[in-house]
Amino acid sequence: MSLRFAVLTLLDIEPGSGYDLKRRFERSVSYFWSASHQQMYRELHKLHGEGLLDCAEQPQDGRPDKKVYSLTAAGRTALAEWAAKPAAAQKIREPFLIQLFAGHHLSNTQLRTEVERHLQEHRAMLATYEAQNQRFYSRPVEQQQRLWLAHQPLLLGIETEKTWIRWAEQLLERLEVDRLEAEKLELEKQGKHEGQAGAQGPEGHNH
Repeated sequence: MSLRFAVLTLLDIEPGSGYDLKRRFERSVSYFWSASHQQMYRELHKLHGEGLLDCAEQPQDGRPDKKVYSLTAAGRTALAEWAAKPAAAQKIREPFLIQLFAGHHLSNTQLRTEVERHLQEHRAMLATYEAQNQRFYSRPVEQQQRLWLAHQPLLLGIETEKTWIRWAEQLLERLEVDRLEAEKLELEKQGKHEGQAGAQGPEGHNH
C-alpha cells in the first residue's frame, strides 16, 4: 500500500482540510502505516495536482480560508481500482525478536529488563487502542454502521497487542524459572565446596 491510497481512503470517508487529514491519520492509519507529516502534505498536494482531489475554500472569521479536500470522480475510480487488487501479506519486522536470537549473549537480568520494557510499551499501545475503540462505540449507530470495515484494523490491533502481551508475560515467567534454577544450582555448588572444605579439616592437614 502506498501513502496516496491512505490519503484517498481517509478523504473518501469524510472530506477535510490538511489539518483534519493529519489528525485522522494520527488516530488511525499511523498505527499500521508510517509517514511523516511532510510526506502526507506532499501527497495531498500531488493528488490534487493529478486531478484525484478537489479543493474547495471555506471562509473563516479572522483566519485564512480553509481548504477542504474531497475525491473527484477520477479519485474514486483510482481508489476503487486499487482496493480491488490483491494485497500481499507482510512479514513481521521486529528488531527485538532478532535480539532474542542472540539472547544467549545476555544475562537473565538483561533479558528480563528488555522484555519488561517492551511489555510496558505494548501495554501502553493496547490502552491507546482500547480508548479509540471506546470512542468508536460512542459514535451514533449510523456512523458505526458506515465505518464498520474501517474499524476492523483497530480490532486487529487490539488482538495483536493482547497476543504480544500474553507472549511476553509467558516469556518472563520462563526467565524467572531459569533464574531460580540458576540460583539453586549456585547454592548447591557452594554447599559442595563448603562440604569439601569441611572434610579437609585439621586431620586432613596432618596427613
